[in-house]
Amino acid sequence: MKNLFDFFKCLLVVSLLATAFNPLIGIALFALFVALPKREMPGVFSADVSPDISKISTYIGKVAKGLQAKLFNSMDIAKDISLIPNVKNILVSTRLTVKNGPKPYTGVFNPVGDDLDYEPRTLTVEPFQRDLIVDPRKYRTSHFAYERGAGESSKNNKIPFEAFTIKTVLESDAAIFNNLTAFNGVGKAAFAAFNAGITYAVGAKIKFTLNNEMQYFVCKTATLAGESPSTHPAKWTESNALAICEGLGVKLIAGRAAAEITKVVSAAGKDAYPLFKELFRGHSDARKALGVNIYAPTSRVEELMDDFENKVGKYTENDGSGRMYLANTSKKGRIVPATWMKTGDPMFSGPIDNFQIGTDLLSDFNEVNVIPDVYTLKMGVAGVIGFNYQDAEEVVMTDEG
Repeated sequence: MKNLFDFFKCLLVVSLLATAFNPLIGIALFALFVALPKREMPGVFSADVSPDISKISTYIGKVAKGLQAKLFNSMDIAKDISLIPNVKNILVSTRLTVKNGPKPYTGVFNPVGDDLDYEPRTLTVEPFQRDLIVDPRKYRTSHFAYERGAGESSKNNKIPFEAFTIKTVLESDAAIFNNLTAFNGVGKAAFAAFNAGITYAVGAKIKFTLNNEMQYFVCKTATLAGESPSTHPAKWTESNALAICEGLGVKLIAGRAAAEITKVVSAAGKDAYPLFKELFRGHSDARKALGVNIYAPTSRVEELMDDFENKVGKYTENDGSGRMYLANTSKKGRIVPATWMKTGDPMFSGPIDNFQIGTDLLSDFNEVNVIPDVYTLKMGVAGVIGFNYQDAEEVVMTDEG
């Protein structure tokens, strides 16, 4: 039997057939029960409840206590740029510009009225959540059965390797934030409501109600009219992570498009070393003296290493801490291989505190609220997150993206 509900259904059908006086009525009843939708009993092997036991269902008795998990790169961006905690909604920061300066002595006090200019800039955080439901009884028919302990009553909600499993889920979530939301998130406003009367090209962004809630998708295969994520799921990529907030890369590209960021380096036809060098030298002498970070996808940093070997005959400079610096910058140009960027994203540089990730508490990402239900465990994670840069004049970026 696929599940207990089907089992009880079949028992009912058999009893009806056995007691029916008219065989035709019995056959009709049987056909009716077969045609009924297969609703799942709560907490009893429901297909939409974790875990997926298709790969762990083979019973082989007691097993060694040990699991391996996929390695995730976690939220590296929280270490690579400036973390701003305790942001509940909007943080307003201000850039101060001093316009005038000293002049030859006259003996007459004559100040300029517009000497100080304060320019506000906002960092907005958006809420997110992560929902997970687990039916511990699914493990009973797997080789993890003995890790559940004694008894299979409704009070036994033990998950085998519980701490390890939850830790791995949280690491997976952190990697999604790092790889998708942090640099390339576009926010909910970038997704249009699905229109069944039109076709969609690759890359189109839509929002669509699925599983009783609004979800966000990007088209990965051109569609015909009416082909939605529910009717043709293979043509769409679930992209809820991109809808949480606008990522740092999206903010930078928008600033460049609005001519707010004016120090733009052309990447066309350039090898890695000359391109990194231009990103560093695009800053003012005062900023270069203080030092900047040069952010690039790991693939571009690898190209830079190859370029050094081929052209310069030396590796990138290192201070013994594992940090890399662009050669001939007196260790003022730190190279940051950004796991949160992908090949083709615009490279950029500036002081670390100019690029910001805002949240309330970073620990919110690891706080799991576990609520036992009758047969299942409900788990939830929630928090806020947002990104921005502070001073456009302190940004040098490429024309990519």
